[in-house]
Amino acid sequence: MQIIKRIKSDYRSILKAKIYRLLTKSLWIYLICMFVIASVLPLPAVNFLVSGLIYFISFLVLVIIPAYHFSTVRLVKTLQFDADAEFSETGIVLRHRNKDVVETKGWEWISRIIITGGSVVLETRQYPGFMIFLSKERLKGEELSFFRRMGERVRRKSS
Repeated sequence: MQIIKRIKSDYRSILKAKIYRLLTKSLWIYLICMFVIASVLPLPAVNFLVSGLIYFISFLVLVIIPAYHFSTVRLVKTLQFDADAEFSETGIVLRHRNKDVVETKGWEWISRIIITGGSVVLETRQYPGFMIFLSKERLKGEELSFFRRMGERVRRKSS
């Protein structure tokens, strides 16, 4: 079976990957750190739980959101990734639209395949945080079952 999908690194897709990574990997670490800070330096007139939440929200608004925005803008300018990806049992072929390059990747290029409520997420090993999001609405039933099978295969090889 061959599945051909367009993959493009625009602002929305890069920010979506960054937010997905934040929610799955870093959010708990930031939250715990803010509660540790709040236990040492609580805000006056509130307990350390409220202080931790205030610190956490302030950290998100003042540090994380601007940092994610500016790093996403920078990545959009530097990556300029626009390709048609052909997924098959044997590997992945990337035909770049913006340059005359055809890359052939094996499934070892993919570290994990996660199927969420609305997307199929392919995490790559190439660039930290480079993820491919495929909307479930745009996938046919046999395409979705193909990615489930390949997800099992990738999981077995990595363990």
